[in-house]
Amino acid sequence: MNVPLTVFVDDQVGDTLLQMQNGGGLAVVTDHRGTVVGTIADGDIRRAVLGGAELSVPVAEVMGDDPALVSPATPDDEVLGLLERRKLPAAAVVDGDDVVGLRHLADVGGARPAVSAVILAGGRGQRLRPLTDKVPKPLLTVGRTTIVERLLGALRDAGVVDVHLSVNYKAEVFEERLGDGEAYGVRLRYLREHKPLHTAGPLSLLPEPPAGPVLVMNADQVTALHFARLVDFHHQQGASVTVGAFRHEVQIPYGVLRLDGERVAGIDEKPTISQQCNAGIYVVEPDVVAMVPRNTFFGMPDLVEAALADGRPITAFPIVEKFIDIGTLDELEAALVYFATGEEV
Repeated sequence: MNVPLTVFVDDQVGDTLLQMQNGGGLAVVTDHRGTVVGTIADGDIRRAVLGGAELSVPVAEVMGDDPALVSPATPDDEVLGLLERRKLPAAAVVDGDDVVGLRHLADVGGARPAVSAVILAGGRGQRLRPLTDKVPKPLLTVGRTTIVERLLGALRDAGVVDVHLSVNYKAEVFEERLGDGEAYGVRLRYLREHKPLHTAGPLSLLPEPPAGPVLVMNADQVTALHFARLVDFHHQQGASVTVGAFRHEVQIPYGVLRLDGERVAGIDEKPTISQQCNAGIYVVEPDVVAMVPRNTFFGMPDLVEAALADGRPITAFPIVEKFIDIGTLDELEAALVYFATGEEV
C-alpha cells in the first residue's frame, strides 16, 4: 500500500502541489506535533489558484473541512461512498496519527470510464523552418527524447493506454519512428488527415465513438504536468470540457493612463498584464466529441464555443508545472537551453 505525502499546515501550496503529482494527488496535513488535521487534494490547490491564491500561501489556507481520511477498519462500501461523494481517486488511511497508506477507487470496487487520448501532430511547423523541412516538429529532440515521445511516456504514466496520433505532414515519418506504440507502453493508432482539419476536426476521424473522456493535446508541448491530475480535476468538476490553462504575462512598454472621463487619475508605469491562456490541452466528454462536424476544418475553440452555446459546463485547469510551448525558433532555443542546464521535465 503506497503511503501518501505528508505535509505541515504551514508548508506552501506550490511546493505541496509539485510533491503530490504521484500518489493519487492527495496529501495528509499535520501540525508540527504530528497530529493529523486533514487532507489537501491537487484539485483544492488548483481551484484556489483559479480564485487568485498565490502558490506561496500555506496549506492551512487552502485545505477543506471535509478530509478524505479513513481508518484501516473502514468498510469498502464506506470508502467507496466517500470517494464517489468527493469525486476523488483515493483516500488516505490513517490509524490515529499514523499515516498508513492510500485506498484507491479500484481497491473498493469503484471504476471510471477509461480515458483515451488524441495527440494533434498534423501541422507543418512552418515557423520552425528549415528544421521542419525534413523532420516534423513533434519529432524534434528536446532533452533526452523527442517532443511526441515525451508525451507518449507521460500518457502511459497517467494510465492512458489508447492513443491516437493525428497526422498529415510527413505522416510516414511518424509511423516509422513510433510504430504501434508498444515501445512506449501504449496502443498507438493513426488518424490520417487528407486535408488540414485544425485542432478539433481530427476527432471526427476516430474509428469508434469514445467510451470515456478524451485527452486532446497539441504535439508541440513539453510539460511536467501529470495528466492524471487533469483528468481527476475534470471528473471532480463534472465538466463537459476542461481546458488546460497557463499564466502568461506581458509588460506594456508605456505608462498606462488611469482615466476618469477626460481627467487623468494616475499613471501606471509599464504595468504587467497577467492572464490565464489556453494551453492546447483538453479533456472532452464523448457527447461533446460527437458535436465535431465530420472531416471539416474545426478548431477546439470552436468546439468549446459550441458546447457553451449548448449549455455544457466548461472548466479551466491551471497548469502551474513547467510548461513549454514550442511554436517558434526562439521558443525551441529556450527549451533546449533549459534542458542543457541539467533541468528535466
